[in-house]
Amino acid sequence: MKLSEKMICAGWAISREKNGSFTVYGSASQKFRYDARQNRWSEDLQTIELSLEQDLDENTEGNDFTGKYPFVVSSRLTALDHSKNLSQPVRYLCQEGLVSGKSILHLGTGLDRYAKDALLQAGSSTVADYDPNFYPDTSVLAQHYDIVMAHYVLNILPPVDRKKVYHTISKTLINGGVAYMTVQGVWPVEHKYDIIKALEDGYLIKSGFNSTFRKGYSSEELLREILSELGGHSRVITTFYSNTMAVWRKNEF
Repeated sequence: MKLSEKMICAGWAISREKNGSFTVYGSASQKFRYDARQNRWSEDLQTIELSLEQDLDENTEGNDFTGKYPFVVSSRLTALDHSKNLSQPVRYLCQEGLVSGKSILHLGTGLDRYAKDALLQAGSSTVADYDPNFYPDTSVLAQHYDIVMAHYVLNILPPVDRKKVYHTISKTLINGGVAYMTVQGVWPVEHKYDIIKALEDGYLIKSGFNSTFRKGYSSEELLREILSELGGHSRVITTFYSNTMAVWRKNEF
């Protein structure tokens, strides 16, 4: 098997740059560059192959939420790079005063690199980031929080793995705590991506040299799914174009 094929099997994301070089994103925030003109890697090839073999081994050991596949794969390939601006969902929560005095778990932070500072400036007492690729410290999942945020996480995961996210949300919220969940709408998923295949619940889409799962939600479908997985009551609090943000409160009793 070629090195590039092993990388794809391990869930590593391969991105071709404008200058003809390649950037490869491994697990635990590893990033390697390959200069095709000079046939040279940015790191020692033996080091890259060792990391690759470890990821291949872990991908065969299970599919729990903290495992490397598929959540980490989706995280690397679909994370929006907010290198200049704060994401809309986090900005909304800060502007509306919904985070003041609250402890927060940002579940699936991805590349929303300004979120933590913005939340703290808006008055949050503490902010913990968890993303199995970019912020892989699982100890934060053993704590309890006033708020759990999961923005554009549910729509990149197939049903089995979405259940694990819902379980994590419920487990990490205090009684009476609130979850804010944002998902992509149906239109952008069906019109902005290179769809390889329609699945029973979503699509397999082409992401560079890899493929990932993606689902588009109507507001009604998101609320039904939250009710089915978490019970209680949820409601839509805002939309960003066709993308929906919903809120769910964990029952106090």
